Amino acid sequence: MTTDKIEVTIRIDKNEARSLGEVVGDLKSQGLEQVQSHERFMIVNGTVNPDALDALRAVKGVASVRQDAAYKTQAN
Repeated sequence: MTTDKIEVTIRIDKNEARSLGEVVGDLKSQGLEQVQSHERFMIVNGTVNPDALDALRAVKGVASVRQDAAYKTQAN
């Protein structure tokens, strides 16, 4: 059984503003996909396997990682 990827919102530490590109690169290396970065707000959105959340949180410059609420119905 494959694990569905989850959507996440990642807040970047404002002190790391100079290296947002580096932080995004590190997040991608930890499995973040479909990346959208919003430099003005220091937020990165993307999808990732649920078991990679701790790896994303450990990336230097990451202030927080939040799983986005899912609005799809679950199959029984």
